This record gives sequence, C-alpha cells and structure tokens, in this order.
Amino acid sequence: MARGYDRNIWPATALIIIAVAGFAAAVAAGWPGHFPPDAIFQLAQGRSGVFSFAHPPVMAWLLGLADRLTPDAGAFMVLDAALFFCGIAALALAVGARWPAVLTLAVLATSPLVLIYQGLVVKDVFFADTMLAAFAAIAWAGRLWPKTGARLVLCALAIVLMLAAALIRQNGAVAAAVGVLTLAWTAWARAERGGRVRAFIGMTVVAAVLLAGAGVAAMLAFQAHSDKKPEITAQWMTLRVWDLSGAVHADPALPLPILRRRAPGVERFVRHTAAPMFNPKTLDAMAVRMEGLFDPAKVGTPVSDEWRRLILKHPKLYLQTRWGDFWQVFGTPDVKACAPVLVGVDPGDPDMLADAGLKARETDKDDWDSDYAQRFLGTAVFSHPFYAALAAILLLWALLDVARGRPEMIAAVGLLVAAFAFAASFFVITIACDYRYLYFLDVAAMAALVQRLAFRAVSDRAPRSRPPPTGKSGRRR
Repeated sequence: MARGYDRNIWPATALIIIAVAGFAAAVAAGWPGHFPPDAIFQLAQGRSGVFSFAHPPVMAWLLGLADRLTPDAGAFMVLDAALFFCGIAALALAVGARWPAVLTLAVLATSPLVLIYQGLVVKDVFFADTMLAAFAAIAWAGRLWPKTGARLVLCALAIVLMLAAALIRQNGAVAAAVGVLTLAWTAWARAERGGRVRAFIGMTVVAAVLLAGAGVAAMLAFQAHSDKKPEITAQWMTLRVWDLSGAVHADPALPLPILRRRAPGVERFVRHTAAPMFNPKTLDAMAVRMEGLFDPAKVGTPVSDEWRRLILKHPKLYLQTRWGDFWQVFGTPDVKACAPVLVGVDPGDPDMLADAGLKARETDKDDWDSDYAQRFLGTAVFSHPFYAALAAILLLWALLDVARGRPEMIAAVGLLVAAFAFAASFFVITIACDYRYLYFLDVAAMAALVQRLAFRAVSDRAPRSRPPPTGKSGRRR
C-alpha cells in the first residue's frame, strides 16, 4: 500500500463515520421535522396539488411527495440532513483527509445550527444544504475530470442540485449563477492550455442553458396547477411600500408626489399608518394592516414608480433605510426577536393543520431541542458576522491556493463567493430578521472550514519514494 494512501485512509474513514453519526443524531433529534407556519402552509399545498406562489412551489411539491412516503412528511427532513452531511463530507474528501477535519466535523455536528436546524422544515435550510451538495459535486467533478463518465455524471448532478436550489429560494438564482461559473472555472483549470477558453465558454453555455430551460419549464408546470392568485406581484408591492414607509419614518417631510396624485389611499397609509409603526426587524405588523386593503393590479404601478423615484432622487435615504433592514438580518442585534429557534409543529391555524394532515406538537423532545439551542443564543454559534469573518479568511486562503496552482480548491472559492452573493442580495429584498434567512452563509463557512482542515496539497498526498539501495562502496546500485 502506498504510504500517502496509508496515511489518508484512517482519517477519511473516521470522517465518514462522524458524518454518518451526525446524520443519525440530527434525524433522531428532529424527526419527523419541525414545522413553522410556512412549512405547514406548503405541506397543505403539496397534499392538495394546488400551489400558491407566495412561496416557491417546488418546496410544497417536495413536501407533498415526502408526505406520501412517510407520516408527517418525515422523509423530507431525512433528505435534507443527508444533503448536508453528504455534502460537507464529500467536499472535504475531495481534497484529502486529516484528523483536524474529523475533530472539527464532530464538534460542528453537536452545534444547534446542525443538530437542531437540520430538522427545521423550511426552504432556507433545504436551499443551503442543496447548494452545499452542488459544490461538493463540482469538487469531485474536478478531481475525477480525466474520467469522462464520472465527470459527466458529477457535472449533471451539480446542475440538478443547483436547479433545485434556484427553484427553492426566490433569490437562489444568485448562488446558482456563481455555481455555473465555478463549474466553468473547473473546466478551464482541467482543460489543456490550448482549449481552456473553449472549455470555459462551453461549460458556461451548457450549464446556463440547462438551468434556465429546466427552470422555466418547471415554473410553467407549477403555474398550470397554481391558485391563480397574484402573490408575487403582491409581495413586491408590499416590499416597496415597506421601503417607502421606512424612508418616511426616517424623514417625515419626504414628498411622495406620485402616490399623492395616482394612489392617494396608499400615500395616506404610508404616512399615517405604516411609517409610524415601521420596524426594521419585520414588516409583519404592516403587512397585517395592509392585507386586502389595496389591489396590486390598480396601485402596483404607482407604488413601483414612487419606489424608483425614492432610489433615484433620494439614494442616500433609500440606502440608509435598506442598511437598517439588512443589519437586522445580518447582525441580528436582537437575535431572540429573529425566530432563531423553531421547534415542534406550530398550533396557530387549526384549519391549515388539518389540510396538512398534521397535529400541533410540542413534545419533551421538542422542548429539549429548544432548550439546547437557546443556550447558544448570544454566542458566536448564532452570529452571521462571525461566520462571515471566518468565510472571508477561508476565501482568501483558498484563492491563494488556486493562484499557487491547486485547482482542487476552486469549489471552495465558488461556495464561499456564492454564500456572500446570496447574503448580499438580502440588502435589497429582506423583509424580516429571521435568522434562518442567511443560514447558507453559516453552512458555507462551516463546510469550507472542514475542507480547509482536510486539505492535503498534491505534494503532501504523493507517496514518498525510498532512495535506491547502495553497495558497500557507497555507490548506488
């Protein structure tokens, strides 16, 4: 047995064992899944086969499939946890295996962001785990690039996972676009020098066309089974009213001439109802007061025009308002207000529970999950800035490795860039400080850390050669 392989097999085996044990622990802690109101609503849609675009319908469809396989759709959280643990282990093993990575994965498996969050049935967790698995597939495609069959299978798997992620989260396409470029970069790095540009362009075009085509086809299919309500239009209108309300809250004298002229009811609502109650932590209170008050088809255009006028005429005020909203979800200065721990099955809507085939649940195990996670609130475990700082360090380190001719770290660069791009997109669209919104950033940092600690440079993995024996005279035979 080659010495390099001999040194690598035991930590690699241990890493797989820890991943399997972590998966089993997460499933045991979360089974059959923690269902907040959004998840109950989506499961009800999945069971009925009629989808609302208030949330990405793919999530509802998957929950409906899981519900047919296991009671209370428990198969969904099993799939979710499997994506996480397979993804983090595969990403590490693509570059090597060392004992520090094994120990780090063992510690991370006990974190509430893994042990408890993998049981949370929300699109944010599923998105993060799916994107992690996609970049792990890219890493292995790069490692096995000379083997055509394995390369094609892994590239196809990465594209399918990116498609699922892009469909599962409204702004998931941002991370998927980075994934496409990472796949193309991998093709460029592994191609012969004369064909690198062709490989990069070819992979970019193929992956982008497949993603876009399949994405459009999926959305058209779901549209044919939708409830026909203009949910997306209503959501954009609500977001823009919230931005305008935040701006008026900061500057009560701000003119709103377009609304005053074309939608005076909205202008009165913004000034006298929404602005006084504006809360950068969430728009829920405003949304409740606004529900059914305005017809998006009638006032959506003037609201959009006034919102664009705010950005063009008062960019500083808009950016200040948006920064206040973004800081709540990124910095979570009041983390307890940002729904960091959601366990059991929410009892809020009995009719919706019945449609979903669920019963309200708060067992002793749920209480244990909640108490365990609550102990870490206010620490670095529940801190997006901490994971962002860690991710920035790991990103620079991986870039340095790639610059030194180590293309096996390209997937790590892509994963971290995708996480930062995804998090940055919330500067424009965030509507609440819910901690799970930026879960992908935390997952990317954790996975990149395990991979960094597992990384063996090519020279470190190469078998050591023994010097040839010498004769009595000292000359080599």
